[in-house]
Amino acid sequence: MARPLVFVLGTQRSGTTWLANIFDSHPECLHFYEPFAPAYRLFPYFPDEFQRVEPPAPALAARLQSDLPRLVSHRSKLFDPVHATRRQFETEARLMAKLETAYRRLHVAPLRFAAQFNLLHLNRIGQKPVAYFEKGEIRITAIKEVRLYFKSTFLADAFPHATFIHLVRHPAAVVSSMDHHMKQGRLVEIKSNIGRFVENVGAQEALARHQPVLERVRHGHLFDTLAAYWRIANEELERDLGSLPGRALPLTYEELATDPLARVAGMFAWCGLSMAPSTDAYVRESSTSRTDRRTELDTNRVSALYYRDWVAKVSPEVLASVDRVCGDSPFMARFEPFYTRV
Repeated sequence: MARPLVFVLGTQRSGTTWLANIFDSHPECLHFYEPFAPAYRLFPYFPDEFQRVEPPAPALAARLQSDLPRLVSHRSKLFDPVHATRRQFETEARLMAKLETAYRRLHVAPLRFAAQFNLLHLNRIGQKPVAYFEKGEIRITAIKEVRLYFKSTFLADAFPHATFIHLVRHPAAVVSSMDHHMKQGRLVEIKSNIGRFVENVGAQEALARHQPVLERVRHGHLFDTLAAYWRIANEELERDLGSLPGRALPLTYEELATDPLARVAGMFAWCGLSMAPSTDAYVRESSTSRTDRRTELDTNRVSALYYRDWVAKVSPEVLASVDRVCGDSPFMARFEPFYTRV
């Protein structure tokens, strides 16, 4: 039996986009890319990313239970939002991209429906050429989101049939990648907000257990702060999802990268899906091709080498912050088998 709703959770730059693309490539999966991004106002009432939400929260749960199924209406304004043909999808994708770009160039807030379409399909339209995944009978809905690490127990309570996949990646790679992307003008949201992470987390009694980690962060030190973000977010997910037996699947990015076909097949079996030919083809193409990077979402790489490349080129400053803040995290032992082979 398929699991009807799967949340793909993790931190920024942990491989969640690749995992999202893998889900989207399956004909029986309906995928939504980061619908909780606040700028797109799909859930304008949803609490801030750094705010923990404890269950029960009946008013918030009721609104989300009503609004989450309506996400499908934002997938298309012109065609069947699930079963549009390749030509229809590509036509709408070009139109929505031009609309949003034109409004932004005029320094005007873009049309909301265009921006929302582009957000929900970002893992498709970020590829060149635009990725089209044909859909059949939908058995599961997958939501990839990097803003829910303090809200998994609330989601589990609000959606009793929901399940969760927690993807975690070596903190040195995450911190280095986030810094790299922020310097290039990407990750605008987290760049704008990461400076208040320590203060916001420290002010919440429900997160007081992380105070010793917060005390290691030097004031105004970006790498320390990013390392604390990685550690606290992932340890909260690990702790909370550990209280949901049978409903959570932990996944290490390095493990996925080393043997993607086997790991994806196991993940889909856990979800109640068989490996589809389209997914098999996508995993092979996205994990074993060495190509020039064409877009910010281009995932083509030799995955078993790529994950090690990131850590190998990390600066001494990043490594020092990761060791200072994350060195004694229980997660660190999971990465040793992969990086001792370098």
